Amino acid sequence: MANPYHKPSSLPGRILARLFLIATGFIIGIALFTPWDKIWASALSSIDEKLPTIGLTWDSIDHDGPFGFRVKHFRITVAETPGDLHFENAYVTMGFSPLASVRLDTGGSRCQLELYSSGSFEFEGDLNLTYLLGYADFKGILHASGNLFMPAGSILPKNGWVDVRSQQLILPGDKSIEDLAFTAEIRGEHMDIRDFSMRLPLTYKSAGTAILDPANLYRTTFKLEGDMTVGKQSFPYAVDGTLADAIW
Repeated sequence: MANPYHKPSSLPGRILARLFLIATGFIIGIALFTPWDKIWASALSSIDEKLPTIGLTWDSIDHDGPFGFRVKHFRITVAETPGDLHFENAYVTMGFSPLASVRLDTGGSRCQLELYSSGSFEFEGDLNLTYLLGYADFKGILHASGNLFMPAGSILPKNGWVDVRSQQLILPGDKSIEDLAFTAEIRGEHMDIRDFSMRLPLTYKSAGTAILDPANLYRTTFKLEGDMTVGKQSFPYAVDGTLADAIW
């Protein structure tokens, strides 16, 4: 007959507890003493090398750990475009789905970017053009959102959509645009412009198409057809040209 007062040995439990403590201590030690800033800097450098038309530079990396880091004064250079895109800070959090979440700070205005292992990314938020473009002749706040698919090695997104809006923008030559809206769908180099409209300096609402030039975005061509309103009169108005002509 079994002894009702017999207690099973606690030795296996003690062994498992000690192994758990050793593993936990090992993991904590890795998290605390691994030079994550150097690891993340190396990862960014590797990404930079794989993007021949895009250059990535930054001042420093801090708030670093196994699951995220902050890049200070992050700059992106795109081939055949003037200047850099400046971000005061880029906060990166790693995960599984999304693979990474990035909060981009342009001098107070912030945009959230989520990257997925499939090559697609989503974004939404505000961008301060004054800071983003390095205090160039473009000024104002853009609210941007979109979902794009960009396979590895591609220069342009393969497909997706973008939506950009602004209450007021200042273009080179102190040209002011108010209530700007732009919505488009992208399929390779082809862009289907669903809406391009503004209220000032003229009231215009249109739709059309564009062909993106991957070698030089300023050579992108577009065709728009819509209605212009002057006073109380509206009449059809079509326009075509290159992005360079429209901006400069």
